[in-house]
Amino acid sequence: MIHLTNTCKLNNLIHMKRRTIAATITSGGFGLHSGEYVEVTLSPHRGGIVFIRDTTKIPATPENVIDTRLNTTLGSKGARIATVEHLMSALYGMGITDCIIEVSGDEIPSMDGSALPFVRMIQTATIEELEKDARPIVIDKPVRVEGKDGWIQVEPGMFSLSYEISFDNPAIGRQIYLYEGKDFVEEIAPARTFGLLRDVMGMVSMGLTLGGGFHNALIFNDEDVLNPDGQRFEDECIRHKVLDMLGDLWLLGIPILGKFHAYKANHDLHVAMALKIKEAFDARR
Repeated sequence: MIHLTNTCKLNNLIHMKRRTIAATITSGGFGLHSGEYVEVTLSPHRGGIVFIRDTTKIPATPENVIDTRLNTTLGSKGARIATVEHLMSALYGMGITDCIIEVSGDEIPSMDGSALPFVRMIQTATIEELEKDARPIVIDKPVRVEGKDGWIQVEPGMFSLSYEISFDNPAIGRQIYLYEGKDFVEEIAPARTFGLLRDVMGMVSMGLTLGGGFHNALIFNDEDVLNPDGQRFEDECIRHKVLDMLGDLWLLGIPILGKFHAYKANHDLHVAMALKIKEAFDARR
């Protein structure tokens, strides 16, 4: 069972207004997968988070996810925008519930492979509180989704996200991280996407990750990270997985009160969890 808190309970648990940005801002960069230069323009809005490709509006909702291989891709009426998760994670971290996002290409630019450039972009626009409350979804019964190797479960409680990964590659290995909703900008936003050298070379040969490199991804061989500047955190890989999941869950557009546990999850499971939560919530309205 999943429901909204009443006003009294909301004030006790979490008090947050819906928020937008106060000015229009534009930035650009190259897509990780396409390698093409893309500009992104964020504008004030009062109707959720909505992407625009040409003239097609694509609301940022779990139902509009059309692909979760390698990234999270939104689509509607033939238009598509790939790799939205890092920008969505930045919007989560800054508490932005309402925003228009116009994109000049089919993929959000990768920037440095983290959410930090998008956080800095939002900070330059300043943030405007709106009149309405961003009333959270409250989990009061366990919800679980499973994949071939991984799973995600959420249980009643204040928000937290415990994430675990386990790679045969000894340079990454087993990592666990607990995020409790604090210090996103310092502890989560800087964490970059990552991959294994053999996988990256294979994808390049298939015409994928054409914009990838040391400037926007951590790349590992079997012994160590290959980036000349090393890692920003000793456990940067698991922090980036947390970053991705926060962005995918922000497709719900409002906070969630629940204790999340994720094991070897991916974009497919992140979005499946968001869908399951939304379907249960919609059924109660």
